[in-house]
Amino acid sequence: MKLVIAEKPSVGNTIAKVIGANRTRGDGYTEGSGYIVSWCFGHLVTLAAPEDYDKRYGKPWKLSNLPIIPEKFLWTVPESTAPQFEKLKELMLRPDVDEIICATDAGREGECVFRYVYYQAGCTKPFSRLWISSMTDEAVREGFQHLRPGSEFDALYRSGLARNKADWIVGMNATQLFTVKYRSLLSVGRVQTPTLAMLVEREKKIQQFAAARYFTLELNCGKFKAESDKIAPLEVEAAAAQCTNSAVVKSVTKEQKNANPPKLYDLTSLQRDANKLYGYTAQQTLDCAQKLYENKLLTYPRTDSCYITDDMESTAAEMVRLTAKAFKFGADYEAQNITPDIKRLIDNSKVSDHHALLPTREISRYDFSRLPEDCWNVLSLVAIRLLLAVSPVNVTDAVTAVLECGGREFTARGKTTVQGGWKQLETTIKAGLKGLAKDDEEDADEPSGMLPTMNEGDEIAVKSVKQLEHKTTPPKRYTEDMLLSAMERAGSDSYSDDDDVEKKGLGTPATRAAIIETLVKRQYVERKGKQLIPTDKGIRVIDVVPEKVKSPAMTAEWESTLQKIARGEADDQQFLREMTEFTKQLVRDNSGETTRDNNPFRFSRLPVVGKCPNCGKNVYEFQKSYSCEDSRGACGFFFMKEIFGKEVTPTQAKRILDKGSSITLKGFTDRSGASYSGKLVLQDGRVRVEREK
Repeated sequence: MKLVIAEKPSVGNTIAKVIGANRTRGDGYTEGSGYIVSWCFGHLVTLAAPEDYDKRYGKPWKLSNLPIIPEKFLWTVPESTAPQFEKLKELMLRPDVDEIICATDAGREGECVFRYVYYQAGCTKPFSRLWISSMTDEAVREGFQHLRPGSEFDALYRSGLARNKADWIVGMNATQLFTVKYRSLLSVGRVQTPTLAMLVEREKKIQQFAAARYFTLELNCGKFKAESDKIAPLEVEAAAAQCTNSAVVKSVTKEQKNANPPKLYDLTSLQRDANKLYGYTAQQTLDCAQKLYENKLLTYPRTDSCYITDDMESTAAEMVRLTAKAFKFGADYEAQNITPDIKRLIDNSKVSDHHALLPTREISRYDFSRLPEDCWNVLSLVAIRLLLAVSPVNVTDAVTAVLECGGREFTARGKTTVQGGWKQLETTIKAGLKGLAKDDEEDADEPSGMLPTMNEGDEIAVKSVKQLEHKTTPPKRYTEDMLLSAMERAGSDSYSDDDDVEKKGLGTPATRAAIIETLVKRQYVERKGKQLIPTDKGIRVIDVVPEKVKSPAMTAEWESTLQKIARGEADDQQFLREMTEFTKQLVRDNSGETTRDNNPFRFSRLPVVGKCPNCGKNVYEFQKSYSCEDSRGACGFFFMKEIFGKEVTPTQAKRILDKGSSITLKGFTDRSGASYSGKLVLQDGRVRVEREK
């Protein structure tokens, strides 16, 4: 009997149906045709908490206990997952089970999900690996016909295990260290803190930015306009006065520009486009891609490759044909009578575990009306990208003319399309899709239209001269699209989206969405529309942690080492020794306790709204309340920023503390939902509503 272990029940049931193991259903498994199929619920086994090693490591935390470096790591089965773990253990140890098949997700985390259960259960039976890139029936059958030895993925497991241990060593120690040091719960992580640091650095640049005015001059030459370089405000009037009624052409240059089609999607580029075009969070896009994968419509989503391998050439050609037929926008592709360039998609050296995202053959027979709107949109993006990726190059003729007028140079630019190629197809497709947001940055700096024929030395009549006022603009706040790009590069601008070099990034495509969600959940970052803005608490965290903890470059080097471990090119034990020494040095350098006066988490950055009526100390504005600085001590005075549905502004809070009462306010809501007016009154050390009669 062979035991197949999937990552979750939905995947297990799909596999069971394909291999005929769904004839008998037991408690937490199905059976049939010589197979038993069971499943995990994600990670059933996790690393133990510090207090599981020694009770003294539990709360209250103490600096004297740090660093905590286990000689041997312990593992635990959370209470919530214990029943399924025990079921898997029972199945693994069944006498009639002589072989185990690992069918968890084909990646680093999926490998760890299985191995942690396998080793925690004390299993020693041989196991093989199902390694597939889609959940279609054909892919599952082929995968079972070509099962791979489990030992082939030992390096991948060592990489995942090293990552988890490193995150534990750094995260547990750094969190306890800085929490005790600053007497405020501070979560510090190997990847989350450098990611937060990029957001904080950008926010500080925005806050410190001072706009500068400058001018340019614009010549109206009738059929076209030409613009000067920057001119200082005090010089613009004189520069305009020097311009005459004619300009002389100094030079005309023509250049043919070829814009190659976009590459196929990896997970990160899909998440970026879904955020830019639909406003989806990275996690929302990953969740949709996972559902599409489990519904057999999409290949394995957690990929970092934008290419396919040469043995997939015929499959890709078939998918282009099926995609054009299955999707309404495919008619736009077929109308252009394009011969798909499949070879452009192929690069074996750029595919490691999984190839780029592709639709599967299932799209030819699936009822798309069953898909939720967000999943449909994500699938559509992948389908569109496939059609664009095999379309012709976009070719334009760019003309740049430099004119001289009044002793100053002016530049005019024009562009004509020689071959629309993929850009023409993209414009046509997007115009026909509902709900697709326009990409405001797309071709924002590109000139459009033709320039009239000009030659060097020609004299051009100038109809008018116009002064154009400009202001320098601050950096833009990060959106998830922009942050994912920055995480992929560890904040470096040394290479672009089109570069095929290995990007040393923060985290992996599979983990970046979770990192962003963690920062939001811990209230270090808040979402405002598409923007990600660090909170005051998030800024203070970055202000107090040392550079080596928040350095994106260092964390990217660690991630690069983990990738090398997965390829068998680096030693996991050496990596863990380095992480251990890093953590020990971190504790040595930062063990000094702060005083009340120099602790940045003792309200120093919070606005004061008045004096506490109970103890006379300052009352500060927090995120959800107005609280005395001793609100957690003997005093305990506070009142919420929202009372019976009415928001209490800082101005109103100040009046309440100063005068004992607010003015009459409208918009309070009683339990029945009825609205009423009243005053907020300070009485007996509390703030209550005095309803207007």
